[in-house]
Amino acid sequence: MTVYLMTDIEGVAGVSSHELHSYPEGKYYEEARKRLTREVNAAVDGLLEAGVSKVLVVDAHGPGGICFDLLHPKALLLHGRPITREQLLNPAWEYDAVAIVGQHARAGTAGGNQNHTFDSRKIDWMKINDQEVGETLYLAIWAGLRRVPLIFLSGDEAACREAESDVPGIVTATVKWGQGANSEITLSAPASHELIRERIQFAVEAHRRTPVAPIQIAAPYSLTIRWISTQLADEAESVSGCERVDGKTTMYRSSELLDVLRRLHRPAESGVVSN
Repeated sequence: MTVYLMTDIEGVAGVSSHELHSYPEGKYYEEARKRLTREVNAAVDGLLEAGVSKVLVVDAHGPGGICFDLLHPKALLLHGRPITREQLLNPAWEYDAVAIVGQHARAGTAGGNQNHTFDSRKIDWMKINDQEVGETLYLAIWAGLRRVPLIFLSGDEAACREAESDVPGIVTATVKWGQGANSEITLSAPASHELIRERIQFAVEAHRRTPVAPIQIAAPYSLTIRWISTQLADEAESVSGCERVDGKTTMYRSSELLDVLRRLHRPAESGVVSN
């Protein structure tokens, strides 16, 4: 069994603030990167203990979040820019399941620590086929194109509840509880590592007993984005060939799901990374 392990930084225990921890100019950004890497290492330990033979760690936080020198010796790392979820479709990488460490809730989630959808400075909300989606469901839909399930997620409580609602059968690990956009009650680092190790091991074992179904959605497809400003909507409309719904909202329609998913990143051409 092989696992594609996606990462983000805002859902890591002890990482509470965009400005202080998650943006590269933040005072504690380097500390946050170390905390993410240690949670990833705990996940790799749990996967190996469950009998997984290969783990590809994907450094998907916007400016990069993995400390290469601290990474688990038995993990492979996909990093550099751009990184896109389309790499999930690369036939050179065969894998059986997807997991996420360090996830946050989608934009607009009350109490979700550092809640946002892809770009905290640009996107207000996003929908696929009239269903509001965050980064978790978006990844699950990408994986579903290869009929691969999303089986595990760690992050704040809001991210875990979102995942459980959007991805039936997923196993989660809550490492902190948001007290607002930039505050948290959190487990200690050792406690978060142990929880992640135990829960991801359980996720693999549970998936073997009762397989988690890949996410599949019906055609036709649409991607609707509510942008923070009219300027961003202008850019999306001019670059992506989408419809203008109102001053800040654009919509792209297609009979092909992959075409719709690709359109999210056309305006900025920034890949899939989250910030």
